[in-house]
Amino acid sequence: MSELRADTITASDGTSPVTLTKQSAAKAWAEIAAGGASLPDSFNFSSIDDDGTGEYGLNYTSAMGSVNYSANATLTFSHTSGANNVRLVCVESKATSSVEIDSGYIDGNGAFNSYDLETNASVTVQGDLA
Repeated sequence: MSELRADTITASDGTSPVTLTKQSAAKAWAEIAAGGASLPDSFNFSSIDDDGTGEYGLNYTSAMGSVNYSANATLTFSHTSGANNVRLVCVESKATSSVEIDSGYIDGNGAFNSYDLETNASVTVQGDLA
């Protein structure tokens, strides 16, 4: 059995990252701060836009190859008592240069109501880069 150990692996030009082939890895991910104003930690996202109450746009550093990629959004939420206590975050739309997410809650009538993030949310993207 062989073992390969390395601290850094770069492409043959000595500076570019290695292209992943025949394997899958997240092409972008982000931790979105409560309120949606910043990305405390991220990979392949350059910035976040506040597009209105509960609406955020995350802009890729390196674009996706098409809009046929998988984007998932999750929310860190601590249950509290009272009405309107079920919060959610979902992917609204996808583009090669960005992904748009919405956050909100479902009211007693089953309607979605936009609501700014009260706690951190996460986004993970799988697919092919351009």
